[in-house]
Amino acid sequence: MIRRFVNNWFLMVIFAAIVPPTTVFADDPTQSPPAQTEAIKPLSTVSDEEFENRCRWLFDGTILTRWEGNAYWFHTEGTAVVAGRLEEKIPENQFLCTTDTFDNFDLRMEVRMRGTGRNAGVQFRSRRPNASDNGIPPNEVIGYQADMGEGGGESIWGALYDESRRKKMLVVPDPRFDVQWKTPQGPESASSAVPETDWITLRIVCVDDQIEIYLGGQRTIRYTETDPEIARSGVIGLQIHSGPPAEAWYRNVRILSL
Repeated sequence: MIRRFVNNWFLMVIFAAIVPPTTVFADDPTQSPPAQTEAIKPLSTVSDEEFENRCRWLFDGTILTRWEGNAYWFHTEGTAVVAGRLEEKIPENQFLCTTDTFDNFDLRMEVRMRGTGRNAGVQFRSRRPNASDNGIPPNEVIGYQADMGEGGGESIWGALYDESRRKKMLVVPDPRFDVQWKTPQGPESASSAVPETDWITLRIVCVDDQIEIYLGGQRTIRYTETDPEIARSGVIGLQIHSGPPAEAWYRNVRILSL
């Protein structure tokens, strides 16, 4: 009995010597679990200064050259492109599209919305429909959309939608990105005042099969396209969605090819 105790004690001493003193056992409540994943790195590391020095302006605040769309629903106001109207309902989606195509890029602009209709967005890697597109009307655009506004009573700001193709949200910010609507104070009556948002920066980055959307400098989504049949290049488009009277404003629209 004494010999067995001595032998067991001797084995315990050896085991204690082998186990490093820094070993953390799983049931130690004082230890935090190791990090499981690293922070997702941004697709583009271009600095703001480098971007401004190298970017191309898609709208210079004067005339809409190298853009195409229904002129009735788009006009310029100062340095902004205004999509939609506050005086009448918008019967169908309208898009103002570049005549140039882009594949890998860093696209930046400022956006805001006005009116009772609360749905708009920025198309990218998109195209106009053709005769083989199963009756999609010519006013439409097929491709990715960085969404703006509300849908189904919830914020869709910064979400990624697939317009006229898969026709669904590909990814929605979690949590939802909240943009405040306000009614400007002024001499007009409350009934005639138009609800609106403040200007907010919108950024879209595309590199091969990766897509990022940013609002106000905050990344809202990161998406990886797994379907090799989906186009990795296309036009840029500014949308106003069908529905109640509304305007979507876009300014300082500029792009840097990556």
